[in-house]
Amino acid sequence: MKKLDLNSLSVFISLYHAGSTQKAALQLNRSQFYVSKILSKLREEMSDPLFVRTTRGLEPTSYANNIAPKLKNALALIDSALEPESFDPLSLDKITIHLAAPLIIPIGKVMINKIRQKTPAVIELREWNLHSEALLIDEQVDIAIHVLMDRPQSLYQKKIMTVSGHFIGNRQGEFVKTIFDNYNEHRGMYQSLDAEIRPSIIVDNQCLSAQLMDEHYTYGLAHDKEKLNTPTDVGIICKAARRNAAKVQWLMTLCTPILREL
Repeated sequence: MKKLDLNSLSVFISLYHAGSTQKAALQLNRSQFYVSKILSKLREEMSDPLFVRTTRGLEPTSYANNIAPKLKNALALIDSALEPESFDPLSLDKITIHLAAPLIIPIGKVMINKIRQKTPAVIELREWNLHSEALLIDEQVDIAIHVLMDRPQSLYQKKIMTVSGHFIGNRQGEFVKTIFDNYNEHRGMYQSLDAEIRPSIIVDNQCLSAQLMDEHYTYGLAHDKEKLNTPTDVGIICKAARRNAAKVQWLMTLCTPILREL
């Protein structure tokens, strides 16, 4: 027997219940010619008449009576399998998000409070680190928010906003290079504004950097409208294969406005 397509099997079920090509065509919103053509194809491929014309309409053969309930159940299972994933935030056990270091303080608390309003799940909000990409791919992290750049094809990046840089702190003090992972370890964006600047203090902790700003200064990112200095795209990152998963889509919808309000 040849492989049968789902449309042809759906026509068979409609014919079985309707008892005529005309009624089946109306149910399927197709032409009677189309239904008759499919019936001819099914008869050939199944090597059985399937239906015999009588004064009461099309009467199924014994073979058609035998396969009809099985096919109906099989089609129902396929329809069920293709239904969109059901999702309820209240049923979640855990949510894991990694944020770029400069975002932890500005939006971390807001994000936790927003998520907590929707679900009792455990919330793990951590600073982006050198293992974050691998954890996203392994599905140990649901989403991350970071600067957009060249990343593995197995990761999906969605731009949310553009930020730019500016100097922060006491310009009379020493220049502090504040490092955050997977962004500025090996480059100094500040040099595009002042090529003479050389960092004399290097830290990788945002809280410590903030404490130093009364005496010294650094170069940080800001969400301003002009985007004049070193414009940088920031967005949400997830595993590409999960980008349409209900949980990931829900988190993206929840986090996007928080990020844009920076």
